[in-house]
Amino acid sequence: MKILINYFEILEDPRDIRGKKHNLANILILTVYGILCGYTDFENMADFLEIHEDYFIKLLSLENDIRSHDTFSRVFSLIDSKKFLEIFINWIKEIVANNGVHISIDGKAIKSARDKINGGNTPYIVSGFLTDVGLSIALVKVDDKLNEITAISELLI
Repeated sequence: MKILINYFEILEDPRDIRGKKHNLANILILTVYGILCGYTDFENMADFLEIHEDYFIKLLSLENDIRSHDTFSRVFSLIDSKKFLEIFINWIKEIVANNGVHISIDGKAIKSARDKINGGNTPYIVSGFLTDVGLSIALVKVDDKLNEITAISELLI
């Protein structure tokens, strides 16, 4: 099984060489750690990473300290987000294929998100969740004329 850093090393680094202190793959891995630990914004994520800085410096052989939230924001504004997502999904697929993890599928109405364009209808989604890992891996909006069961086939593709 390839480790996560091998996946992210193929992503093109669009940053200017001047002032670049960290490997792009390391920044992306730190972000994945933060997300998997429940942090949804770069400011809190950077605080979490700083608290556990010794661990991450050893884990990733970082030569410099953990970067600020501004670095994470800048990197994610520059990288190809579709390519990042594709790489992340491929990593998750390998985990699932090698470990036989269970996927839970559930449909939900999105609270307080009425669609004003379509007559105020509440949007519905179907999501796939890796129960053993605790990670949502897929999300599909349910079309107005379909039900959740019909959307599951689209989710699994």
